[in-house]
Amino acid sequence: MRFLDPYDVLAVAARVLRCDSADAVRRTDLDAVDRVLADLRRTDTLAEAAAVLLSGLIRARAFDGANRVVTVAVVLQFVAVNRADLRLEPVDEWDDLLDRLRAGQVTPAEVAGFVGARLMPERVTAEDLQEHLRTELRLEDEIAARGGGELWRGGGMFDKFTDGARQVVVLAQEQARILQHNFIGTEHLLLGLLEEGQGRAGKVLHGLGVTGPAVRELVVEIIGRGAQGPSGTTVPFTPRAKSVLDHAYREARELGDDSLDTEHLLLGLLRDGEGVASQILTRLGAEREEIRAKVVGWRGRRQRAESAVADYLADDTASTWPTFGRRHHLLHELNAVLDENERLHEQVAKLRALLRSNDIDPDS
Repeated sequence: MRFLDPYDVLAVAARVLRCDSADAVRRTDLDAVDRVLADLRRTDTLAEAAAVLLSGLIRARAFDGANRVVTVAVVLQFVAVNRADLRLEPVDEWDDLLDRLRAGQVTPAEVAGFVGARLMPERVTAEDLQEHLRTELRLEDEIAARGGGELWRGGGMFDKFTDGARQVVVLAQEQARILQHNFIGTEHLLLGLLEEGQGRAGKVLHGLGVTGPAVRELVVEIIGRGAQGPSGTTVPFTPRAKSVLDHAYREARELGDDSLDTEHLLLGLLRDGEGVASQILTRLGAEREEIRAKVVGWRGRRQRAESAVADYLADDTASTWPTFGRRHHLLHELNAVLDENERLHEQVAKLRALLRSNDIDPDS
């Protein structure tokens, strides 16, 4: 069973109350939330846990304004991350239960029976995980202000991620769960880049012989598998992983890009230089300078191609084909050619290295 953490509860509160993260923290009794979440972990079944969550938050009046609505939304979120849904009809039955809960007129067993009769199986999607992660990044500063340590201050940076970059973060979380790690480190981000595979970062890494199985094997060798996987719905980032995200944002900004894509995440990993991901890349023979040169080289070729297409269309004023449609088509064709040329170049480089390793001069 997966449990909620305060980030999850605050995310729901902010959405239901339609307020920003700072206001959500001010309007939430975090001490009461912590007590209820601690009680949650002592339960054995989903129905019992949902009943404890519902009863605890209602009786504690944990949310200032719309306490009932926020509480029910939190319970819905809890059952959702445990691959279930909760039927809320008939509404008058729920109203009656909540009234009796507030008055202390219902037993825990009755609440568990009520909730259990309304549980329905359902599947959690990748989009749900993306939303959890995006909200975690936005809310961490507010948690820190209530007594947490020094945390990453990414603000709304996750909103600037492309779909590919977001998928990398989701896959990094999944890799952490597979390895039973209760954190997302640089090594999980590297695995996420390789698992995503379709972005420029994944293609560069695969072209250099860096594969998911090889990286995963070294992760286990360096830090081992966890004894117990994460219990919450989200897996927190390590300080170094958060630093990598900051580096990636700076790379995108310095390169003049409005969005953050997979290659920026890879460049952020290279900037770090000391994390587990950097150790693994070095051990697999992928030098930082070479990786960066390939990423920057690809960007340069793409920019030159786009410039050539723009110049061509500017001179070709007689065509009846709309300029935007022609530009899109030509860029698609050029990018396909660039990708194929790069793949062939990498294969030739590997062949030349193989010949040299067997004392054969590739230029003879």
